[in-house]
Amino acid sequence: MKRAFLVACFLILNSFTFFTQDSIPRYWIEFTDKGNSSFTFDNPQMFLSDRAIQRRINQSIELDSLDLPISHNYIQSILNSGNFTYWGSSKWMNGIIVKTQDTLALDSIANYPFVVGLNQLKSTNQAKNKTKELDFNSLSQRKLAVVNTPYYPFGLAYNQHHLHKADLVQQMGFTGAGIHIAVLDAGFKNVDQTPALAHLFSEDRILSTYDFVRRETSVYEDHYHGEAVLSIIAGYDPGYYVGSASKASFHLLISEDVFSETLVEEYYWVVAAEYADSAGVDVINTSLGYTVFDDSTTNHTYSEMDGNTTIAARGVNIASAKGILCVTSAGNSGSSSWKYISTPADADFGLTVGAVDSNGLRAFFSSQGPSFDGDVKPNVMSVGWNTYYIPPGSEYADQGNGTSFSAPMVTGMVAALWEAMPYLSNMELIHLLELNSHSYNNPDSLMGYGIPNIYQLLLDNSTNDNLIDSTKRIKNVFPNPFMNQLTIFYECELNKEVDLALFTITAKQLHSERFLLQKGLNKMSLELNDNYPPGVYFLKIDNEVVKLIKAG
Repeated sequence: MKRAFLVACFLILNSFTFFTQDSIPRYWIEFTDKGNSSFTFDNPQMFLSDRAIQRRINQSIELDSLDLPISHNYIQSILNSGNFTYWGSSKWMNGIIVKTQDTLALDSIANYPFVVGLNQLKSTNQAKNKTKELDFNSLSQRKLAVVNTPYYPFGLAYNQHHLHKADLVQQMGFTGAGIHIAVLDAGFKNVDQTPALAHLFSEDRILSTYDFVRRETSVYEDHYHGEAVLSIIAGYDPGYYVGSASKASFHLLISEDVFSETLVEEYYWVVAAEYADSAGVDVINTSLGYTVFDDSTTNHTYSEMDGNTTIAARGVNIASAKGILCVTSAGNSGSSSWKYISTPADADFGLTVGAVDSNGLRAFFSSQGPSFDGDVKPNVMSVGWNTYYIPPGSEYADQGNGTSFSAPMVTGMVAALWEAMPYLSNMELIHLLELNSHSYNNPDSLMGYGIPNIYQLLLDNSTNDNLIDSTKRIKNVFPNPFMNQLTIFYECELNKEVDLALFTITAKQLHSERFLLQKGLNKMSLELNDNYPPGVYFLKIDNEVVKLIKAG
């Protein structure tokens, strides 16, 4: 990303006074057009980063009017018309959010020729003294010793990866490197003090932070929810806990106001998503959802869950049209009277994720589909029931429940797959996830297309010859480095017995075993002695040899 673009972005974000939580109303003012914009498609670097432009080129997406910033003259006309504080703008929705109690001025600007209309998004009586609960519940804190978590390096997180065979994809070397993810959430409390996330700072993979609710760059003192979500994607404590894309890079963005539940939060989401788009992100994770509000007259109905009516759903659809893959939690209303997905989980072009446990059993709380217009929702399922995550500032893992946790599991898997297959478009990747899910031929309103097998997806669709060496019988050995377990993929032309042996660098044989294999690709698992010292080893099967490293 160009340094000039980042500076420009934050000048826009920070050019107005910061405010703490308050109850002054927010209004949405929508414009008729973009005015006589000085921005043109011939010079997109003025309003998009190089990375955002390249994403469009890679996916054959043309620039359109939605990419152009809104009219500065229109904004200034509004701000000069009364006692207004600018609170955000959306080029996709072509309007601005203002904070004001100047109702006389509002009445006046409603008649401006360039104003379509205005809508109150947050009223004076909606501020709460107590923060609302978000959609996951934490269980008792716990930590298992490393010696009791044999699935190196995944540790406690092994089962939630293995349900999707995501551990195999990571062992092939795909952990989201080079993929940029925006996490839109309620806060990222103590991310900078959480040991399992320290690598993000030491490797400069926190690309930006911004709070669109309070209009400030600081996000680490706010709500814990986003930190828990981030840990599921990016956590890295080898042997104890590994996230679903520990090598990805991140923008940490707050769009959720934990002090109230109002329509303005959907607009904040769109503003944050536009920022993420302009910064060049590949994936947006949204573990948030909206159905009912503090002002019941603004509540959504199920008929509005049609994929393109709410502001949040429209925002997801536009972000998807710009080449971003939007992963959204289905919601936790499956056992309530509402029972259906929330928005933006209903969005036509988003990837909606419901919750199962690590055995694939659907969580009772996971919101149901379909969308009101009949689309399969949720699209896929992942582990959101008794999911391991790392709490803020803690070295200890915890377990929690919620589709807030299943969404980041899939976000990380998407990042790993996109690293391996960068030639895919966002919609192609969504289709492959659905196609490689266990209920693809018989989707329903509870599980959608089911649980994806991303390892099989990768084997069947990658054009990367390095994934599996077609010239050798030993196709893959992992983990490497290993601790006390090895998994080997070996291909046979015929049914036969093969002899496997493990040697030290001095040719001393430490382990031998015979396997009866079938024609085709076979998987072999080895349990090895814990006492082997760290160092170089060699695995031999028939006449082929693979070099391995024993971890310390």
